[in-house]
Amino acid sequence: MKNDKKILHEIVKHFDEMNKIEAYDIIHKLETLLFYADNPLNLDNLIHIINSDIDSDHEIDPFHFTILPNGNFCEFIGHNNWIHIYKENKKIMPEWLLFDTYYYKTKYAPLELRKLTRKNLLTDIKDKPEERKVRTFLKKKRLSKKDIITNKLLILDDQL
Repeated sequence: MKNDKKILHEIVKHFDEMNKIEAYDIIHKLETLLFYADNPLNLDNLIHIINSDIDSDHEIDPFHFTILPNGNFCEFIGHNNWIHIYKENKKIMPEWLLFDTYYYKTKYAPLELRKLTRKNLLTDIKDKPEERKVRTFLKKKRLSKKDIITNKLLILDDQL
C-alpha cells in the first residue's frame, strides 16, 4: 500500500493546475489504453498502442462514453467495425436537433475523440481501407444524414 501511495503521488503531480475535466479526459484515455494493453504492462507495448492502429478484434472504445473539455458528456450512439460515433449531450438547448454535435473515434486513433466533420474524418482515414468508400459516401450525403426508419447515421452502415 505504501508503494501505491508513492506511485499515486507521482501520477497526480502531472495533474497540478489542470482543470478537472482535462484530468477526467486523461484518466478515460488511460482506462482505454489499459483495456488494450498486455499483462503485465510493458512501456514499449503501451507506446505502440498509443501510436498505432488497434487490433480489429477489439472494440474501439469499450466504455462507450466520454467527457468533452467543456464539461458536456458524449453519449455513444452507434458503431461499425472502424468507427464509434458519439452525440454531445448539451446542457443548454438539449432537445434542439438542429444543434446536434457529433464526435467520433476510429480504430486508427482509439484514444482521440474528434468532432465529426468531413475534413476531420477524411484526414483521419487518409490512405486507409475505408477512404474510398467514405469519399464516395460524402459525395452523395452529409455526415449527419440518418436513416428515416432506424434513425441511425448512414455513415455507420457497414456496406457504405
